[in-house]
Amino acid sequence: MNEKTKSTADRILSATIQLMSEKGYKAVTIKEIAANAGMSEMTVFRTFGTKKAILEAIIDNYLYTGPIEQQIQKNITFNLEEDLLMISMLYHELLAKNRQIFLISIMERKTMPDIHVNVHKNAAKFLKVVIDYLKVMQEKGKVVDGDPEIQALTLMQFNYGKFVAETLLEGSSSTLPQEDYLREAITIIAKGLKP
Repeated sequence: MNEKTKSTADRILSATIQLMSEKGYKAVTIKEIAANAGMSEMTVFRTFGTKKAILEAIIDNYLYTGPIEQQIQKNITFNLEEDLLMISMLYHELLAKNRQIFLISIMERKTMPDIHVNVHKNAAKFLKVVIDYLKVMQEKGKVVDGDPEIQALTLMQFNYGKFVAETLLEGSSSTLPQEDYLREAITIIAKGLKP
């Protein structure tokens, strides 16, 4: 894809995300996407072909987590509290970046369940990283014995629940800044995991 096409594709993807997060997949037309992106309908059709192809490109382009998984591995210190906070902050950054896509997946979970499943694959990737990390921490004697999957689920469900509540309620229920709130919550979770 050349630079001009890429720019056109990016504009189409951005316009589609905005419209679909507000109205849902079915309610948005190619005509609206084109108008919102500042181009003709023919350009949208030439670039992607169908509305479903645009949505699939959104999922492929915006939900990829490879670099984040590498960043987690690179920044692990084997200090439980620091590592869980770092993982949680990266997870929230990814979720915040994809907030509109998450809203689309919620609206379309019944009509297009494959989209909803693809959006949630990132959570499974993060969960695996945390499970593997906790296994190593158990081997090092830095985490209590137990099922690492259940331990990891506790952390990830807290983070996911926090994001969902803030997204659906359109704001935080806490007056603390995000990092302070996460730091305090992670301290509590880490205390339960320490031997």
